[in-house]
Amino acid sequence: MQFVRVFVCLFLILKSWITNWHLKENTRDHHTSKFSSKELIVRRGQAFVVTFSGIEQPEQNLTFIAETGPKPSKQAKTQATFGISSTVSKENWSAVLQSTSSNSASIAISSPANAVIGRYKLSVQSTSSGSSSPATLGTFVLLFNPWSSGDDVFMSNKAECEEYVLEEFGIIFSGNTHHINSFGWNFGQFQGDILNICLSMLDRSLNYRQDPATDVSHRNDPKYLGRVLSAMVNGNDDQGVVLGNWSGNYEGGKSPSSWTGSGEILQNWKKSGFKPVRYGQCWVFAAVLTTVLRCLGIPTRTITNFSSAHDADGNLRVDEFYDASGNHLERGADSVWNFHVWNESWFSRSDLGPSYSGWQILDATPQEESGGIYQCGPASRNAIKEGDVELDYDCPFVFAEVNADRMYWNYDPATGKKTLIFSKTTTIGQFISTKAVGRDDRVDVTSDYKYEEGKYNNNTLVL
Repeated sequence: MQFVRVFVCLFLILKSWITNWHLKENTRDHHTSKFSSKELIVRRGQAFVVTFSGIEQPEQNLTFIAETGPKPSKQAKTQATFGISSTVSKENWSAVLQSTSSNSASIAISSPANAVIGRYKLSVQSTSSGSSSPATLGTFVLLFNPWSSGDDVFMSNKAECEEYVLEEFGIIFSGNTHHINSFGWNFGQFQGDILNICLSMLDRSLNYRQDPATDVSHRNDPKYLGRVLSAMVNGNDDQGVVLGNWSGNYEGGKSPSSWTGSGEILQNWKKSGFKPVRYGQCWVFAAVLTTVLRCLGIPTRTITNFSSAHDADGNLRVDEFYDASGNHLERGADSVWNFHVWNESWFSRSDLGPSYSGWQILDATPQEESGGIYQCGPASRNAIKEGDVELDYDCPFVFAEVNADRMYWNYDPATGKKTLIFSKTTTIGQFISTKAVGRDDRVDVTSDYKYEEGKYNNNTLVL
């Protein structure tokens, strides 16, 4: 019983050690001051300062433990144990003493640039107390860091960082090749509870349900997270955020065109007990995914492709069938949309090589299954332009969206014979558009997706 009293007293003393998370200074330095949260939110690969009191010889007495996920482990890199050191470590978590005065110490804690993102519990253990039980000091949230050169999402252009991570308002383009429209969208990634909802999305994914510890250990990888979230934004497989509807009948929900921001959608998803919000179409899926990825620190923008192909059978073309009288036949699942909106996110591709790093295509609109569920990407935009359709992930589907041949067939139902009438090779993938950095203007990025028709690509004529 005496031991219990001593332990409780020791715990309370340790609990009082932390006096200041330095929220104002840390969030300013970590570009997280827009979040409306009393919890510390910082970015990986960069130090944040906390001040402790009631410490004697902190460099000898303190060991910190930072851990995330349901089963933290050093092997999975979801748990780190580190003491006071003289210098910052780039490869591991570290704590460096900044200053001391009258039994208090300011300590700079750093995570590696490839740390798992998410909510962490920070604990401290005093080696001089004789107790082996650490005391919990509180929690903080760790995000991706596009301002850190060691991070996979590093973006050297500061204006682009401001636009693709910190900007809460955007322009999305729609219409057709003859008339391009635009409308505003409030991404609202820093609103009230949005960060918590984004973290909840990760914990409700199929990957997390199947193997929580492994899923959390992969959350250091933007390509993994982007793929998981492209599945979670649609409600098809996993009770995700938005249910698609292209029927024109929106009874029991809201018309996709009535939404003006992501915040209401994400809040409604949470309030409903995480039931898919009704209803969305491509621009809604893309806008919500933009919100979630920007919130977590991955630079992201929306992209609109006009005359966008939906290649349902993976043959890199769109097949249309007509009878002998020239009547269109409802045969085959291929189609061409007036416009389609997806996302580009910025990160490196160590799995493919540096030439495939940069903008990666993600698409949350449920069109075709990938790996057994409705998810798409990340497909390297450079791979799409070079025609490297054999690469992960979903490169053939995205390539067809912007570069498929449109084939017109005469089909005889009696014999099953089809005869090619003619083909068009230049109509798919037009006026591919995104918002300009720092302005509401449209920027055409078609040349970033494909070479000009009739030009050469690696000594091969593009027709």
